[in-house]
Amino acid sequence: MNTPSAPPELAVTGASGNIGRALVRELTLAGHRVRALVRKGSELPGHPLVQRVEVDLERGQTVAEALAGIRSLFLLTPFHPRQDLVQAGLVEAAVRAGVGHVVKLSALGADPAAPALVHRQHGLAEQAVAESGLGYTLLRPNAFMQNTVQWLPTVAAKDAIILPAGNSRVSMVDTRDIAAVAARALTDPLRHAGAHDLTGPKALTYTEVAAALSTVAGRPIRHLDVTPEQAGAAMLANGVPEWAVRARLELYATYRAGEAELLSPAVREITGREPRDFVAFATELAGELRRDHAKT
Repeated sequence: MNTPSAPPELAVTGASGNIGRALVRELTLAGHRVRALVRKGSELPGHPLVQRVEVDLERGQTVAEALAGIRSLFLLTPFHPRQDLVQAGLVEAAVRAGVGHVVKLSALGADPAAPALVHRQHGLAEQAVAESGLGYTLLRPNAFMQNTVQWLPTVAAKDAIILPAGNSRVSMVDTRDIAAVAARALTDPLRHAGAHDLTGPKALTYTEVAAALSTVAGRPIRHLDVTPEQAGAAMLANGVPEWAVRARLELYATYRAGEAELLSPAVREITGREPRDFVAFATELAGELRRDHAKT
């Protein structure tokens, strides 16, 4: 464990994931000391300003102990069948530890009454935060650009993105932009309190996403639309739990209903710069797109 000379006042859960790592980087580059809460065995690069603490996020007492002396907490937990209860427990731990402000990673469309599980869970967790008495910021990002990486094996094998998305448009956002917003909310909580929808600069169809990948890969890549039933069967065959399959299909249904088209100025307003464009993000995948295709 790295032990900074002064105890950190900022804590980040999920510090070993895409958003968490980017957030820790943002904070340390600005000179802030960070307590990184990670699951046992998680990898996290060492840094003199980072104090690594392994915790079980479902054990409230150990979390409360890990949050001692923390004034602002970034709250992110893994995909879970009862993510709302896990996060409510973390909120209770934050209250017991005397945390002053929580920055919760939520989701675009979060609502306690939403039909989609992911949106409903985040809505219930938001409710727990709002009722806790803590200061809070709710960040509601749309789908992550980094999810594209999950498609690369299929793209390499079939030159296609296979999703039950129809002609829906999705304003995907780069996780690094989410992290940049979160860093400002953690370090200036009064200014950025409340709820913020986070999106990229454009709402793209998956055909347009495929075209961007085609340009980078130097070969045609298409979006192959499939039925929810076909997509669900493929996920189950790959070992995805049934509850997670249902949750993902519910999300795709919201896409097809036009609920992911929103464009928000929040990234620009909070960070002072434009959110990253998907075409620019796609260029970062050039090596993987070409290397993986060469192996097939």
